[in-house]
Amino acid sequence: MMFFTPAIQLMKRLSYSRKMLVAGFFFCLPLVLLAYFLVTNIREQVEFAAKERSGVHYIVPLRNMLSYLLESRRAALDPGKATPAPDRALADLNRAESLFGGELATGKSLQSLKARVAEVNARPRATPRQTFSAHTALADELLEMIVLVADNSNLTLDPDIDSYYLMDTLTTKLPPLADALARMDQVATHLAADRSAVGDRTDLIVLSGQIRTLVDAINKNIHAACVKNPALTPLLQSSFQDVETTSAYLLKSVSAATSATGHVPLPREISKAAQSATDAVFAAMDRVSPALDGLLVQRIHTFRMRMYLYLSISFLAFLLGIYLNIGCFLSVREGITSVRDVAVRVADGDLTVQTPQSSRDELGETAQMFQVMTENLRRIIVTLTEVTGKVITFAEKLSNSVEQQVGFSTQLATSMVEISATMEEFSSTASQIANHSDAVVDIADRTLQNAKDGATGVETLSLKMDAISRDNENSLQEIVALGRKSKEITKIMEIIGDIAHQTKLIAFNAALEAASAGEAGKRFGVVAVEIRRLADSVVESAGQTEGKITEIMESVERLVNASEKGSEGIREGLDYSGQTMELLGNVVDSATATTNVAKQISLATKQQQIGSSQVVIALQDIQEGARQVSASIQQINTIGKELVTMSGDLRGIMGRFRLEEGAEPGAESTPLIS
Repeated sequence: MMFFTPAIQLMKRLSYSRKMLVAGFFFCLPLVLLAYFLVTNIREQVEFAAKERSGVHYIVPLRNMLSYLLESRRAALDPGKATPAPDRALADLNRAESLFGGELATGKSLQSLKARVAEVNARPRATPRQTFSAHTALADELLEMIVLVADNSNLTLDPDIDSYYLMDTLTTKLPPLADALARMDQVATHLAADRSAVGDRTDLIVLSGQIRTLVDAINKNIHAACVKNPALTPLLQSSFQDVETTSAYLLKSVSAATSATGHVPLPREISKAAQSATDAVFAAMDRVSPALDGLLVQRIHTFRMRMYLYLSISFLAFLLGIYLNIGCFLSVREGITSVRDVAVRVADGDLTVQTPQSSRDELGETAQMFQVMTENLRRIIVTLTEVTGKVITFAEKLSNSVEQQVGFSTQLATSMVEISATMEEFSSTASQIANHSDAVVDIADRTLQNAKDGATGVETLSLKMDAISRDNENSLQEIVALGRKSKEITKIMEIIGDIAHQTKLIAFNAALEAASAGEAGKRFGVVAVEIRRLADSVVESAGQTEGKITEIMESVERLVNASEKGSEGIREGLDYSGQTMELLGNVVDSATATTNVAKQISLATKQQQIGSSQVVIALQDIQEGARQVSASIQQINTIGKELVTMSGDLRGIMGRFRLEEGAEPGAESTPLIS
């Protein structure tokens, strides 16, 4: 339906007469366009066939010109024969050119042909062979012009089989066959004058092949055309049988002459046979041209009759569409007018009117529904008349009841105001308690957090003390190891001292031996002295080193004693840290319990506050509802009074309608429904 929305909106803006006009226009427009396109197509086909007829008419003078050229070429080889004049053939061509040349675009080709004809005729001193060659070239040009006329006149595009094969025979088969037969006549004539010419015999053989091919093609074309259109058989059969018979006799004579077996025909017999075949070909052309023209005339007549039929049918359909459209408009206008008249009478208060129903379409259904609607409206008016009286009675009773309820609503509103004030005070007290409970919860939370932070700090201190204890034990072990190594160094130094004393004694003995040796041991004595001096230095250094090591060992012993005392203090600190952590854990548990209790108290206080607030809000809503009820009762009282007034007005309005035939407006009627 969305697709038809624009059309629906457009039709809503128009009257029914314009709607019918628009619908009729768009109904008839396709018929007119269809008829136009059909007529245009048929006119194009008629013009196509008419152009083909122009080509056929133009080919007739070209056939005469071909006959003239072939006869002139034969006369050029026979000095005793007079050359025919081209005036008549040229006059026919000029007449055809004036009628069909502009349509077929043959002007340039005709001018060229006429110039060549004038050139050939203007050679009085030319040899027979030159004249023959010139006429041959002119005949070839004429054959090309025949093909050009066939192309430009749509003959080569003919859509029907019978006319197509006749066109092909007339333009591309018969003219070349006539030219080939004329050449064979001229070759035979030349061979009669000189029987020793070998080239002429060869030409006969070549021309025989061409003639046989063309005759076979012509027979196939004529057979296909006659099969498609049997009416052509009596028109063409005799002519083409002559062509076939004369051509067969000619080919048989040529075959016998070239094979030199049996009876050998004379060249003049071949020439006469060729002339007979040429005459038969031109006679066939004279029969094909009118036959082809007749087919085209018949086709044009068929197209025109078809066009007249289409135009007649389209015109009748157009008239019928207009007739039905006017009938539809009149029927719609009649139905709408009758319904409109009834609607005017109903609007004036006459409910006894009957809607005429003269059609079975949507307007008839609308009229029927309008009649039903009028009957229902009459029943409704009767019922409303009765109901209006009852409404007046009920409205008076309602007004009295409402006045009694106004006092009760006022008392209820006063009581609700007092209860609401009391609940507001209770809600304020609950709010203060909830605020204090929140403060207690906050303090408990901070205490719990501080206890947790203290426990965490003590735990961290315990871990640090444990690490210090482990480091102190490691240091003590290192110091003890250092004492052991110092003792080992002392032992080594004692060994070094003993070695130095022994070296000193050995040096002394060496000095004694050197002194006893005299001059020979003097140098050895010097060495012994130096060794003794070195041994004294080693002994002295070993003594100093031993003293230092002794001091180190004393310091290590003091450090070991101090470390042992520090380890005892660290162990005591670790014990105190564990006790402190246990105490702080108890504090955290107590603080957690206190916080939970404070939160429960705060939650209960808040719930109490929320409950009292909801009670206050509910009381306020009840108070507002009481005020609204009071206002509604006042409004109902006013409405009841207005209802009494409106019922009286409604009774006066319904008095305008006439509900029964012959009754005056406002008369009492029997109610149809209770």
